[in-house]
Amino acid sequence: MRVIRERLRDFLALVVLGIAGLAATGVILSQQQAPYPEWVPFLGDDTFELRGEFSTAQAVTPGRGQTVNIAGLKVGDVTGVELEAGEAVVTMQVDERYSTLIRDDATMLLRPRTGLQDMTVELDVGSSGRPIEEGSTVPLSSTKPNVMTDQILASLDGDTQAYLTLLLAGGAEGLGGRGEELSAGLRRFEPFARDLARINGRLSQRSASIRSAITSFRAVSEELGSADTRLADFITSSDEALASFANQEASLREALRELPGTLGETRSALASSRRFATVLGPASNDLIPAARALGPGLRDLQPFLRETTDPIATEIRPFSRRVQPVTRRVKQAAGPLGATTEGLAGALGELGNLFNALAYNPPGPQESHLFWLAWLNHNTNNMFLTQDAHGPLRRGLVLQSCSTARLAEGLAAGRPFLRTLQQLTNVPQSDVICPLDPP
Repeated sequence: MRVIRERLRDFLALVVLGIAGLAATGVILSQQQAPYPEWVPFLGDDTFELRGEFSTAQAVTPGRGQTVNIAGLKVGDVTGVELEAGEAVVTMQVDERYSTLIRDDATMLLRPRTGLQDMTVELDVGSSGRPIEEGSTVPLSSTKPNVMTDQILASLDGDTQAYLTLLLAGGAEGLGGRGEELSAGLRRFEPFARDLARINGRLSQRSASIRSAITSFRAVSEELGSADTRLADFITSSDEALASFANQEASLREALRELPGTLGETRSALASSRRFATVLGPASNDLIPAARALGPGLRDLQPFLRETTDPIATEIRPFSRRVQPVTRRVKQAAGPLGATTEGLAGALGELGNLFNALAYNPPGPQESHLFWLAWLNHNTNNMFLTQDAHGPLRRGLVLQSCSTARLAEGLAAGRPFLRTLQQLTNVPQSDVICPLDPP
């Protein structure tokens, strides 16, 4: 630590250089074409290993950015190639998210991207097989290597190679200097070929449809020929039915306008019925034991009901009819009485709270309100012990200062009524109070 403090600038320079070196290394590694394992931080990918057998792996070089493509899109990289039992086995790492697309009937083709023989593996995922397992090998029967031009020429015999040489030489002489005309001619053939293929497709469909239509028309003609009377009756009946429909055109149109709303309500009702049936089924099953137990009780109740039928008809029913007017009046009075009762209950509750607060004696030296109520009663009695012919007199003590006396005398000087009250009460004058009041 002492050395770091003494060489702090050099130490920070080394740390910055180390961080810059790590960043440069990360940038360089991120630009490399080779895939990295999943455990490599920031650069590793979750991949799915797949292998394929090829009769030849010429120009396949792992680590040079050679890719695995599905429908022209990159889904992985070529990571290895080795020789097993005289066959080339190419190892590939495919992105994990594409692994579920690959079936065990998949096929592979080696194809160059450019004329520099930078190979790619064109992968056909298959359609009818099961999902392939990780680490599986596509057999040699499902793979094809890249075919070089010299291999095609080497497969020809000497005479064919000579004829091909003459053909190419004659073509070169005939097309020499006419590249633009040849290109324009080929471009003109492209729309013609496309339209011609479309016409041929339509014609093939039309011929099949014509054959089917002729066969069906023949069958219809034979049936109509054998049932001409019934056909005439059918046409007559159809004419009458269509005439009836024509007469009811307005009603049918109105019914069709109402049909969407009716179908919507029907759908909603059916959905509600379905939910009700779903709940009703278990509930009905749960009620079966109760229904079975209720049967004997209902049978035992029947004699009681027979015995009570006559009293209900001859006694209870007339009584109920007679008390109906009284019940109506009681019902009319019950509403206001209920409201009054609620108000009375609230008032009694508040009184109860008041009495509880008065009677509550909290812990400690503090006394309850009842104690101070008795003290107030005692003091009130003392206040009215003095009385004259007109009744008890309340006692009291009035304190008055020098300034208050002068202010009262000044206020009463211009008001005879206040002056009279001042004299009747025998209030001490300011000349008596002021010598006694300290400054």
